Amino acid sequence: MKKLAISLLMPITLLLSLSLSAQNYIGIHKDEIVKRLSKEYKGFFYEKEVRVDDRGFIKFVNTLDEQTVLCMINSKGVCTAVSRMYNTWLYDKVVNELNSKFQPYGKNKWLEDINGRKFTYTLIKGKWFLTVTIRPQK
Repeated sequence: MKKLAISLLMPITLLLSLSLSAQNYIGIHKDEIVKRLSKEYKGFFYEKEVRVDDRGFIKFVNTLDEQTVLCMINSKGVCTAVSRMYNTWLYDKVVNELNSKFQPYGKNKWLEDINGRKFTYTLIKGKWFLTVTIRPQK
């Protein structure tokens, strides 16, 4: 019985300690992101870089939690947007965390202000997964 309790508590503790919202890496070079992301997102590892003409993305995955982070990069390797995908059952937790950290800005949108630079967080709920995308506000 004790082993069962421990095996149930471990994943619950891990889940509760997760930071759910996406990290803002916009303006940071891909090499720095590769160094930082796995430390800042426990359980994620660098999977690959994909280039298409002058743009691309670097991809990080967390196979245990079935989550993905994509950092869109420009021709100089600098991040221009970030997207994080989650399981749909995390919808309420993601919304609650976004509400607690950022200013609501319309339906499923939030604003972050970093030293006068504004960023929009947009949450899209699909059939199989959620996506939070961070972009500079235009």
